[in-house]
Amino acid sequence: MKILASDFDKTLYIDDEDKLNRNIEAIKKFIINGNLFCIITGRNYSNLKELLKKYNIPYSYLICQDGAKIYNNMDYSINTILLNSNDVEKICKLLESKDYPYYLDDGYNITNNYDDCVKVVIECSDKEKGKKIVDYIKENIDVYVYMSSKHVNIVSREVNKSNSLKKLAELENLNINDIYVIGDDINDMEMLKDFKGAVMKGHSKDLDNTYKKEYNYLYEYIEELMKN
Repeated sequence: MKILASDFDKTLYIDDEDKLNRNIEAIKKFIINGNLFCIITGRNYSNLKELLKKYNIPYSYLICQDGAKIYNNMDYSINTILLNSNDVEKICKLLESKDYPYYLDDGYNITNNYDDCVKVVIECSDKEKGKKIVDYIKENIDVYVYMSSKHVNIVSREVNKSNSLKKLAELENLNINDIYVIGDDINDMEMLKDFKGAVMKGHSKDLDNTYKKEYNYLYEYIEELMKN
C-alpha cells in the first residue's frame, strides 16, 4: 500500500478540464488498487468540499489549512491545531495598525472568535507587499507565515504540511515510509524535504532546492507510483 499526499491548487485542481478529469480518474484507480489518497491544502474545509463535490473527487483523508485541520474519509476532524488566542489578538492589532485587510478562519468559515481561529488570512496579490507583510509578522510574533499567490497566510508555529502528515501517520497507525507527496508552492516545502515525492513543472522557485523529479500533471506521477 502507498499513501499519496497531494497539494490541491495547481497540482490536483488545474484549469485544463480534460487534464483535471484525468487526475481524478487516476486518483480513483489509485484508491481502487488498495492505496490511500490524501488531499493536503491551504484551503479551509468548506471551500474545499464544494469543489470535491462538484468534480466528484475521491479521497481517504483531507488535511486543510496547511495542516491545522485533519479529516478522515468520513469528514470527521481527527486533529486541530488552533492559533494561540493571544497571538491572534496581537496579529489583528498589527494588521489594523497598517490597514491590511484580513479575516480569521476557524477551519470552516470566517470567524470573529480569537479562541477558535486556526488561520489568519491577509488578502494580497502584490508579491512585494506580501513579502513586507510576512517580514513584519515574523519580526513581531512567533508564528508560521508565508505568501501564496493571492494571500499571506498565518497559522500556528506547530503547523506545516510535513508535521500534519506525521501526525496523520501517528493517529491512523500508518507506516510513514509508505507516504509520498507532490506539490508546487512554498507551503509544500517541508513535506517535500521530509518525504519521498515530486514537484509540479512550473513550481515555485522556492522548491528548487528540494531536487525532486518534475511532472506536468498529477496523473503522470500517480501512474508511475502504481507501476513501482
